[in-house]
This record gives sequence, structure tokens and C-alpha cells, in this order.
Amino acid sequence: MFERLTDRARRVLVVAQEEAKDFHHEFIRPEHLLVGLAQGEGLAARALGEVGVTPERLRAQVGATIERSKADHVGPKLPFSPDAKKALERSLRQALRLGHNYIGTEHLLLGVFQVFKDDTALRKLLGVDPADVRARLDELMPNGAVADLPQSPAAAGALGLAREMAGSGPTNTGHLLLAVLSDTASQGTRALATFGVTVESLTSQLAEIPLQGTTDAPPRPQIVEIKLGDTTTTIGDPELAAALGGLSPEALRLALRGALVDHPRESESGSEQAS
Repeated sequence: MFERLTDRARRVLVVAQEEAKDFHHEFIRPEHLLVGLAQGEGLAARALGEVGVTPERLRAQVGATIERSKADHVGPKLPFSPDAKKALERSLRQALRLGHNYIGTEHLLLGVFQVFKDDTALRKLLGVDPADVRARLDELMPNGAVADLPQSPAAAGALGLAREMAGSGPTNTGHLLLAVLSDTASQGTRALATFGVTVESLTSQLAEIPLQGTTDAPPRPQIVEIKLGDTTTTIGDPELAAALGGLSPEALRLALRGALVDHPRESESGSEQAS
């Protein structure tokens, strides 16, 4: 899901980790994410700031409510707590619910809010009614509630089909257009037919237009996590992460196998030379 994060959302995760380290905490928690959201840019920071939530108050509350680690030092890269992981998962659900193929600060804020068991603790942390933050965020989000509006049978069917076409990847406008054209009785299909647009002609045109360079192109991943057995390796090099992020799982496995064959472990090569 990290490849869906906008640059501003990624910055929130970086700030959250820095905050957790400053407080000498062992995990990145939802509270740290809130501090990152309030300090950053984007719709979440605007919604929080416009109802009176400040990073200073949030930091003070985090310091007062979360106990410092008794360890002498914390690691250079802190893990997410179970609740923080859940908040990230919920932010992805919020983005998908709204039909967005990215995760912005607004989705992160909604995801963080959902992991608090009730609004009492959240109200104490924020210093304002969480409902006021939600209401302001809803006002700031353009067409934010579009997924909750009534839909015609054709529109509902097209959205569902577009998501199926996208598979595990993000839904783009090409999927939407093809999905609309699949219903020959819809108003949109009949209008496009007057210009000679068919599923076949559109498919042909889309095949000639690469996603890269369009607003449908997914953001380049800055971080990629590769899980091999019980070990998870994080690739933080943006260029390498972008290259790996574009590979399918099978292609990645083949690349790793090739690397192991071409570059055997030093211990193995050393023993071969000795023999």
C-alpha cells in the first residue's frame, strides 16, 4: 500500500517516526501519526488547524499520555504499533471507498480516527470535538462523499467493472471509460457512439498511450518492503524502490534468484577458491 501514498502522506510517516524517537518511544503509534499530520501540509493539516488543533498541543498530550521507553536507546528505524498498522490499513480502505487511487493525508487522518475505540480519548488528545474535524475535512475534500451518493445502475455497474479490470492495481480513467462502454444501453455509451467511439477503438488507443506521463500514472514508490519467509527487508532508495515497485511478484522472485546465482555468497566463493 505504500506505493499509493502521496509525497505529503509519506512525509507524515517520516515525521511520526522522528516524533516517536524524540519521545523515546519504542513504536510509531497513531498519536505520532496525528502529530505528523498536524505538522505537515495537505487537507488533514488544514482541517486540524482550522478547528484549533495545534502540533504543540498534540505533542504535549502525547508526552503526557505515552510512557517513555525504559530501554537505554531506541532503534534507528521504529516499527509501527498494531494500532498504527491498522490505521494505515483503514486509510487504504477510506481511499478505496472514495474511489481514489492514492492515499493522501485526508485518508490517513480518517484511518487514524477509526482506530480510537471512542471519541473521549481522541477529544482529550485533540482538545476539540473529533466530529468538528471530520466535518471540516468533509468540507475540504472535493467530491469527498461521492462514493456515498446514490448511483444509477449503469454508474454502479461501471465502477464495479472498472475495479475488476484494475485487479490489484489502482483504477484509472482508462478502466472507467472501458467499463462505461461495456453497457451499450447507458447514456454515456450512446453519447460516445455518436463520435464513433467503441470498446475496440478505445482499447486500441489506450494501448498506444503509456500511463507514464499522465495523471493516471501511480506515484513512484519511495519505499518498498520485500518479505522473504519471516524476514522483511525495507528498500529506502527511491530509484531502486521505484524499479522494484514496478515488478510483479514473479518477476521479483526471478530477479532475486538471478542475483543469487550471479553473486554467490562470499563464504561460498571463498571456499571454492581455497579448494
